[in-house]
Amino acid sequence: MVHRRSIGLGKNYVYQRGGKFIYRRRVPSEVSHLDTRKEVKISLKTHSYQEAVIRSTIYDRQVQKFWNDLIETQSSNNLESRYKKAVRTARANGFSYKSIEELATLDLNEIVERLLVDIDQKEKAEALLGGAGSSKVKLTQCSELYWGLVHDQLVNKSPHQIRKWKNPRKAALDSFISVVGDKYLQQITRKDILSFRSWLNDKLRLGFSPSSANKQMRFVRHIIQQIAISQELEIDFDPLFAKLNFKLSNISRPPFEASYVQNKLLPNLGFLNERDRLVVMAIADTGARISEVFGLRPEDIRLEEDIPFIWIRARKGYELKTESSERKIPLVGTALQAFSNSPGGFNHSGNPDSFSGNVNKRLSNHGLRPTPQHSIYSLRHTFKDRLRDIEAPEEIIDDLMGHKKSGPKYGRGHRLETKLKWLEKIAYRTES
Repeated sequence: MVHRRSIGLGKNYVYQRGGKFIYRRRVPSEVSHLDTRKEVKISLKTHSYQEAVIRSTIYDRQVQKFWNDLIETQSSNNLESRYKKAVRTARANGFSYKSIEELATLDLNEIVERLLVDIDQKEKAEALLGGAGSSKVKLTQCSELYWGLVHDQLVNKSPHQIRKWKNPRKAALDSFISVVGDKYLQQITRKDILSFRSWLNDKLRLGFSPSSANKQMRFVRHIIQQIAISQELEIDFDPLFAKLNFKLSNISRPPFEASYVQNKLLPNLGFLNERDRLVVMAIADTGARISEVFGLRPEDIRLEEDIPFIWIRARKGYELKTESSERKIPLVGTALQAFSNSPGGFNHSGNPDSFSGNVNKRLSNHGLRPTPQHSIYSLRHTFKDRLRDIEAPEEIIDDLMGHKKSGPKYGRGHRLETKLKWLEKIAYRTES
């Protein structure tokens, strides 16, 4: 039995604790104003005294070097850049970078291989022997770092679109932190991911959808993986999240029946204000998304053309849901009436989701939702069913809906005259 006080005092800083050895050294007074720890304690993860001495020697060399560098620079601000440089140098020499904490857990053969490399530069020594420390990024720092890494995905979005893109990702990360704590990225384990999944599973019992739960898992994985890559941390988070998706429900949002919209819904919208009533009418006969209707500028509403139409398109500061969402839709029936009464558009500067929530609530209050699953968005599903019922070609339906077409894109798409021919067959009757 090796006694704690008899081993390495003043030499190797090796102590025994609970059958295992640790490296333990007090922070010298001359550097205590820069390194505020009272002492350095690191598990050597071995029961062998001989291995403990070897690992302790590696630790001590780098701990001492760290203190010397702090005294020389009087700052720790350059440690992050040193770390990243060390990662690249280690790769160039055929090794992955390991901090001294990680190095001490390696097989002795790899440690010996690193020691046998011709270390002719200070940078190479740091890279192979863990002297540059490790990147210290906590989960609470990830949001702000992440936005800078995905700027390309935000550059052409409107302020509302940016909020709608950011908020669920930030909420997912905040939820993850509330479950596992504010950890360093290197500390995240499969057990943490399983705990988060269990928390999401509990939310499913309260009505949270499997699709939303999967999105939260996906958002968290992408955020921490992107941060790890940017910090040159050699961590692959994909295996930690593997095979944890929730099974999706086959229940989809039901459409209204076309006759219900014509005879029940459209004639009884008097409880809505003028703008909201016209928006419902516009959606009914264009099948456009709510955000697309509100995103139209006056120049996108072409009422003076031989065939009046709206042009759903992206612009600077406004992004469509998908590239295939750009399209021209001839105006017929209630849509033509709606835009004729509001030729400049609907000027909704806020959140289109607030329109949806308000209208759905009022439809419920007036008994105009056949089931709780029916919503204003169901009109888009109805629009597609109406086109199918008249046996419109699938290409025409995709073109009008703004759906992605299979195969490569050729040509300019269908002419307005062709699309008008099919839309006139399904147009809702309007008030005389």
